[in-house]
Amino acid sequence: MRSLVILVGLCLCALAAFGQTDRGTITGAVADPAGAVVANAPIQIKNTQTGAVYQAASSDTGNYTLPQLPVGVYELTVTVAGFKKFVRQNITVQATQTVRVDVTLEVGSATESVTVSAETSLLKTESSDVSVNVTGDRLVNLGVLPIGNGFSSSHGVRNPMAVSTLSPGTYFDPNLNIRVNGAPSNTESVRVEGQDVTNGVVTFSQAQTQPSVEALQELTVQSSNFAAEFGQAGAGVFNYTVKSGTNNFHGSLFDYNSNEAYNASHAYKHDLPKTRRDDMGGTLGGPVWIPKVYNGRDKTFFFFSYELFREVGIISNQNPTVPTEAYRAGNFAQAMLTGPGGTLKPLNNSIKDVTGQIAYDGQIFDPASQFTASDGRRVRTPFVNNAIPLSQFDPSAKKVLALIPHATSAALVSNFNQPYNTDRRTPIPALKLDHSLSSKMKVSYYWSTTETAVQYCTPLCGSDGLPDPITATRGTFIESYTQRLNFDYTLTPTMLLHLGAGLAHNDFKDKAPTTNFDLAGTLGIAGAPVGTDGGRFPVFAAMTGQNSSGGMNTMGPGAGQVRAVEIKPTFNASVSWVKGNHTYKFGGDSRLEGFIDYTFSNTTGNFVIGADQTANPWFSDNGTVLSGGASGFPFASFLLGRVTSYQLSPLSAFRGGRFYLSFFGQDTWKVTRKLTLDYGLRYDYSTYAKEQYGRVPGFSPTTPNPTAGGHPGASIYEGDGPGHCGCNLANNYGLAFGPRIGVAYQIDPKTVFRAGFGVSYAPYTGGRYAGAPGANQTVNAPGVSDPAMILSGGFTNTVNGVTAPFRPTWPDLRPGLFPAPGTISGAPTVFDQNSGRPARQVQWQVGIQREIFRDLAVDVSYVANRGAWWRTNTLTNLNVYSQDFLKSQYGLDITNAADRTILTSQLGQAGAKQFQGKIPYTGFSLSNSVAQSLRPFPQFGNLQGAGPLGDTWYDSLQAKATKRFSHGLDASFAFTWAKELQLGADTDGGGGTINDILNRNSNKQLSSFSRPLVSILALNYTLPKWGPNKWVKYAVADWIVAGSFQYASGQPIQVPTTAVSTSNLSTAFLRGTFAERVPGVPLFLADLNCHCFDPAQTQVLNPAAWKDPTPGTFSPSAAYYDDYRYRRIPRESLSFGRTFRIKERITFTARAEFTNPFNRAQVPNPFNGTGGLTGVTYNSAVTTTNGIVEGVPGGLKVNNSGFGVIQTLGANAVIGERSGLLVGRLQF
Repeated sequence: MRSLVILVGLCLCALAAFGQTDRGTITGAVADPAGAVVANAPIQIKNTQTGAVYQAASSDTGNYTLPQLPVGVYELTVTVAGFKKFVRQNITVQATQTVRVDVTLEVGSATESVTVSAETSLLKTESSDVSVNVTGDRLVNLGVLPIGNGFSSSHGVRNPMAVSTLSPGTYFDPNLNIRVNGAPSNTESVRVEGQDVTNGVVTFSQAQTQPSVEALQELTVQSSNFAAEFGQAGAGVFNYTVKSGTNNFHGSLFDYNSNEAYNASHAYKHDLPKTRRDDMGGTLGGPVWIPKVYNGRDKTFFFFSYELFREVGIISNQNPTVPTEAYRAGNFAQAMLTGPGGTLKPLNNSIKDVTGQIAYDGQIFDPASQFTASDGRRVRTPFVNNAIPLSQFDPSAKKVLALIPHATSAALVSNFNQPYNTDRRTPIPALKLDHSLSSKMKVSYYWSTTETAVQYCTPLCGSDGLPDPITATRGTFIESYTQRLNFDYTLTPTMLLHLGAGLAHNDFKDKAPTTNFDLAGTLGIAGAPVGTDGGRFPVFAAMTGQNSSGGMNTMGPGAGQVRAVEIKPTFNASVSWVKGNHTYKFGGDSRLEGFIDYTFSNTTGNFVIGADQTANPWFSDNGTVLSGGASGFPFASFLLGRVTSYQLSPLSAFRGGRFYLSFFGQDTWKVTRKLTLDYGLRYDYSTYAKEQYGRVPGFSPTTPNPTAGGHPGASIYEGDGPGHCGCNLANNYGLAFGPRIGVAYQIDPKTVFRAGFGVSYAPYTGGRYAGAPGANQTVNAPGVSDPAMILSGGFTNTVNGVTAPFRPTWPDLRPGLFPAPGTISGAPTVFDQNSGRPARQVQWQVGIQREIFRDLAVDVSYVANRGAWWRTNTLTNLNVYSQDFLKSQYGLDITNAADRTILTSQLGQAGAKQFQGKIPYTGFSLSNSVAQSLRPFPQFGNLQGAGPLGDTWYDSLQAKATKRFSHGLDASFAFTWAKELQLGADTDGGGGTINDILNRNSNKQLSSFSRPLVSILALNYTLPKWGPNKWVKYAVADWIVAGSFQYASGQPIQVPTTAVSTSNLSTAFLRGTFAERVPGVPLFLADLNCHCFDPAQTQVLNPAAWKDPTPGTFSPSAAYYDDYRYRRIPRESLSFGRTFRIKERITFTARAEFTNPFNRAQVPNPFNGTGGLTGVTYNSAVTTTNGIVEGVPGGLKVNNSGFGVIQTLGANAVIGERSGLLVGRLQF
């Protein structure tokens, strides 16, 4: 707690930040007719919408700068004695952008004026950054904002991050990944009203904290070479500027309606799922006006917006498996009839136990009949007629059975159907207030909440069609709010102070429909750590037999029963100072991120009940592996209350946090009228994420582990006090200095050369835990076919033959917390000592911008960066040994078949040869492999750690063309030709497919998101009035056509793995490897982009192009090849409609918007063989209940599974068929 107070104190004292990054700047020079500078010229800037006035003066070199201007349209006035008054109108200021307006005065009286109303040039003559700016209205009108899960976000509302698709160098997959210029996914920084609002709870879902699109004035994506005031971002900076009220009341009403009538049917199933979605609301802004009390014109303004997304429906296509009436009664005769024609199915060629009993699939044995046979192995007697007497049913199992619904069909599997309602609501209200305290002091306040709530849905909620409380559904209830308070004070005409404070709060709750379940009172299972306060129905893993013999689906709420809260206060201040030809800016940034996770998962148990509990144990005792079926039956084991293993967790409240502090200084130097130089230095400091009270178990390689017989490798806990190590698990980094330099040179009035170089640091991601590490504990059966517990007996654990109640506690600061006794499961967190080091990105760009004509500019640039120290969890594994180690220490060569057999053999088997019976510590199970016993830390499996070890490489040619609105048309075009490589740094968590972990540099490879060529055209055209008379003019005017059309290379296909190589290496090295590419053999059997094959019946990837590597070796193959890519998938949207002018300031727009307007069938990617080069299997075409044939008419076979095939059947097999929206908008 003390450290938290200190950090808050630092945060409050620093109060220095990042200027007001949602603002823009007007700069220029004042000269007389001869070109001589005019010093100390009074300059007035007026916001033409709000009347707000800003004062400045030219410097002794004639230059002036007005920074920190709110986004809007301005009028500039210069009044100097002896010269005519100069007025420049129609100056549009955009967020983070600098507009240059040079003033040339004319000799005359000040009562005369020269007025210029032309729009400012599209050329960027004052900065070298790479960015794209889009107004909120343009984004809305382009039709690139669909609604609904899968199109926009988990919240269903329109996602403002879709603006990234209009920027070169970006990759956007809604609610999954966003990448900018090759940086790892989801490492961007999102800012609202100049302060950070990036979602730290679920980094890929920025929709949880997003503002409403309707509230946004502008959206800016800064992708490279931004000034020193910007930082703490990996994949770019997203700046959202909220609308403000003006002197006139204005607003809107809108509704985006989605219905299956606007959509195309499924390409292969030919069905049309019911769709009922609406995204509706309104806005209102203007002066704060209270009749006869207060008139806020030119002084006080408000803007309010409200958006509500709602999706309702009935889900009726889920068919979980429930027990048949016979199974409910304990009669499992049907479970044995899995052979041909419904006959008995003997296993392993009718293998028998020592008493002569044949092993049959699905045969159940009475545990109470167990005895030791003459050969010393255990044997059981089968239940008569494969039926359990009701008298042997466990009391708690009977109570669970009473909650399970009866089957609605006679089938053994998928035999229950009960339609249920789904209703998602996502309201987003927002309010912004602006007030001028005086001509020098202005203050603004912003408040917004984003909520979503749904209990039953699919797939996000995991709803399965089972009733409450046994359903697996986990409803999503997310509430976030954002507040901002900003103050601007003009100290002198050349100096401006900005102060700001904010708070972002995100409350993420995944919860079951029932949260007060009484486990002991309802089911008679005693000993749970929670009572009715927060109690959930326990989880029962699926209890279904092999060979489609039925049983019971998973019951109980799925993983993620947590409440995750993020609290983020932010503070900022900056000073801008114009001196001569220089505009200086100094500031900093401080913010505190706190995470609180309340974990309810497994607090009432998570039970695994297997067939082993009703199996004949003789076969396992004999080391016999039964294939093609199983002895015993899971649901029969359940009725007896016998649990194979279970997890139990006490209720925990994890409190994590981290702190950020930044300072910057920068100068924009107008060297000449044509040459501008930007340079600056930024310093970033951040702490690694840590638990407030040191309750996270960290791995120590030297601490003796009591659970592992004192073998080194145990849990330690940072901090001071009993149970703690008096240490830190990692170190912070104090040398994150980032220099920036940029140059903009105006070659001629229509051409600008721009170049820049800079070093930027991104915060180290991670640190928020989905649950408290170490809280969840696992209890395994003391022996095969023995129960870990009996349901009605409560939570118990049997150790050394003694059964006692099991009551885990948290926090648990034992060194031997991991592994679970008698196992190698579970491990403490492996902390890299450099976890506090932020990722570093070196950026540079060189480009030319050319104004083709007044409203069209083209920009072509070489944009590149090199990233280092990205967080990755794939490049470290402390429990891996090398091939040289095996040879030198144990004389084993994994390329030798005999030695591989030794390594994979169990210690208790003769195949272990010289290692048979040699255990590394007392209590180590003889069922573990020889390879496991030789590991540095044999008590654990993988010991993967996350650390700043990832690297990225990015080079690109980026071009963009901007057509400003004129003659009814505005348009933009972006093109990227890029190469992006990575080493363990594909996403914010690391990612990246690794081959040989002991040869780190060999893993440099193409990014899995690589698309060498990407282009997007976005346009909006409004038909003018045209025709011979007013009737024709009225008929053709104001029709609108808009759309966006993105075309890109396909993403790379991961090279297949092979079953042989994986099994050879995974046992010894905890990792498989790739297949080797066969030179000269085509990679494809069909061109994925040719539209010339039937995807339902064609194997498209060539298995002959790959072969197994030499046994026991890592393949030299790369994970991805540039010529081995999935098909290209166009992203297209198109809208058309008309605007009706009701009155001068009132319009109504009706339009239809379509995603995938040409209805291109977007079949899924072919199976790439990540589990091996499996053979192709087929299904016959299926006829649905309504008589529609799925797949290929005529009963022809269709692909089902196997390497290189495309699965065209199934709920998600063909996605993205054309979907439509009807939009109505009233503007006033």
